[in-house]
This record gives sequence, structure tokens and C-alpha cells, in this order.
Amino acid sequence: MWRLGTLTLLLVVLTSGNSVRADTAAFDLSGPRIDVRVTRGDKTLPISQVPNLQPGDRIWLHPDLPEDQSAHYLLVAVFFRGSTNPPPDNWFTKAETWKKKAGEEGIVITVPQGAQQVLLFLAPETGGDFSTLRSTVQGKPGAFVRASQDLNQASFDRSRLDQYIAAVKQTSDNDPKALHERSVLLARSLAIKLDPQCFDKPVEQQTSCLTQHTDQLVLDDGHSQSMVAALTSGTSSDLIGQLSNTRLAGGGYYSPYVGAIVDLARIMGSLHTATYQYIPALALPNHHQLNLKLNNPPSFRKPKSVLVVALPAVEPAQLPPLRAVDSNQVFCLQRPALVLPVEGAPLVFSTALGHDFVMRVQSETVPALNCLRSPMPHVVAS
Repeated sequence: MWRLGTLTLLLVVLTSGNSVRADTAAFDLSGPRIDVRVTRGDKTLPISQVPNLQPGDRIWLHPDLPEDQSAHYLLVAVFFRGSTNPPPDNWFTKAETWKKKAGEEGIVITVPQGAQQVLLFLAPETGGDFSTLRSTVQGKPGAFVRASQDLNQASFDRSRLDQYIAAVKQTSDNDPKALHERSVLLARSLAIKLDPQCFDKPVEQQTSCLTQHTDQLVLDDGHSQSMVAALTSGTSSDLIGQLSNTRLAGGGYYSPYVGAIVDLARIMGSLHTATYQYIPALALPNHHQLNLKLNNPPSFRKPKSVLVVALPAVEPAQLPPLRAVDSNQVFCLQRPALVLPVEGAPLVFSTALGHDFVMRVQSETVPALNCLRSPMPHVVAS
């Protein structure tokens, strides 16, 4: 049976506005910022350059709250080890951000062996706050594991959407004649759905055409599995199917971005106690800062709102699935500015996760180094 609260929240997501859009379910409320740096061995990177965490990583966390912050926030970091194995008490770390040590110096946590996900909670101070939060998390670890996965996916998809919209608008302002060429290149690189009919419109209307219906712009990047898998079984899937196929709900089309948001609405709608309710926060990294975006205004009356923030998953490093755009193209190393056109990994172009790439060319003869024929030479990330 569906809970009335969950059903109401889901209906709001599905029917608000003219369709299920990133616009209507957008994370457009600015939340606090959190400074995050990750140290692995003797190398420290800002969070924007960290695609995954590994056991032994040391994570420095510092909430960047305003000096006049009136509501006291408790920062709780929690490691998870899957949906069927609740985290032990020592995998919870709390910091009272309004106190001098945590507010000025931050805290350092270390990724334990066996951890798979990391979530941060910003909880308003209240009676029994830490014990209440810990009990909720340990009672439903699977819900928070799923929330972690969907928050990360939604953040990645949002980065592609933001990068595309910003680049289109910048090109329109600075070089309108190049809008067609650059839009096509952006769409290919970021896996964005491009409407070719936009270029049949007058120049001054092309930008708005290219950036409208943002719920339908983000395409599956080819190796993610977000979408709406949690809503595809039982009576819930029947309800979603009936609603999503209506014209009001977008004709049955979901982008990965909207799919993750619908998932989050379902998950978060069932996570509340008399003290707390849990709302998702998209973490958009900018160098060492996580800029939090909310799609629900937080409440400071009971049940108070706990912001849920996902850090990168704890998993082995994965090379981006880059491939040559044209397998027959020839590249000459003697060119002063050689650019190798590649595609297949949108996050390389929309984030700072891909860095320190190295190209290795293996050849038995020196003259062969002058020109390279696709497929690409061996490229590795370090």
C-alpha cells in the first residue's frame, strides 16, 4: 500500500508545471557550502577532482557557514557497507559546527575497510539529534545507500546540463554565428539531446530553443544505471506508468536527471521521524567546495529538515570510456597545437574529474611518431 504522504509527494513531482521537468523539480535553492579535500598517500586533491574514494583516504570536511548563522547545524559523516548491513556506531562521526574547533578547523575522517558509500548529514540541533539520526540510518541503511547512488548520479547529470546551458548562452552572447557548430559539438561531448529544428528559427530565438525543456536534454551517458529502477515493480510501477504516459507528465519520457529526482522523492518521502525529515541536497563541486542545491525549503520546526549530501562512492578507479570520434582520421605530432578529438565520457567534459592524462605512443620506428592514426594511442589517467 502506498502511504498518502509518499503518493502526494510523488504526484507533486510528476504533475507540477507542464511536465516532469528539471525546471519544476529543479534544485534551485542555494544551500550551505562544505569545503572538502581528500588525501591519498602524500597527495591531496580538492573534491572536484576526486571521482572515487578508497579505503584509507583521509577526508577533510569544513562546513562553510555564514558568521551570522543562527541555526546550529550538527555535521554527521556516515560510512555505509551496503543495503543489508547497517553501519556500526564507530562509522558515525559528528561535529558541532557552531563550536570553535569544528567551525574553524573542520574535521578529518578516514575511509574504513569495507565501506562502499559516504553520506554527510547537516542536522539542525535538537534534543537527541545524533542518536535519533543514527537510529534512523541504522534502521534503514538500504534507503540511504540508494539515496547516495541517486544523489551522485543526479549531480553528475546536473553538471552536464549546467555546462551545456552555460556554454550555449556564452556563445550566443559572444559569437552568435558559431552557435550551430558549437552546440552540435557540445551535444556530442556532453550526451545532450539537440533539437535540430532550433536552427531553423531566427538567430535571436535559437538560444532559448536549444535550452528549453531541460528535463529532456540529458541523455543516458552509456555507462550509468540510474533512471527509475526503484519505481519499476509492483503497484507503484503501474501508477507511475499511467501517470508518466499522460501528456501532462511528459509523454512517458524520462531523462536520467529527472529519473534520479523522482527516485529521490520516493526515497526521502518515507524517511522521517517526529524529530527529523530528510531532504536531498545536490552537491555541485567547484574546486574544493561542494555547493549544495536544494529542491525543498528546509524547515526549522519539528520535524526539522536534515540535509543529505553524497560524497563519491568508495570503489576502484575506472578509466573513462573515451573513444576516437573518427577512426580514420590521421593526427600529426609535428603540429604545434595537437588536439585529439574524443567522445564517450561526458563527465570528462562537464567536470574536473578527468585530469593528469598521459598519452603513451608505442612505435618501433621513429618516423612513425610523426603521425598517429586512430584508434587513439594508449591514454591513461594518473
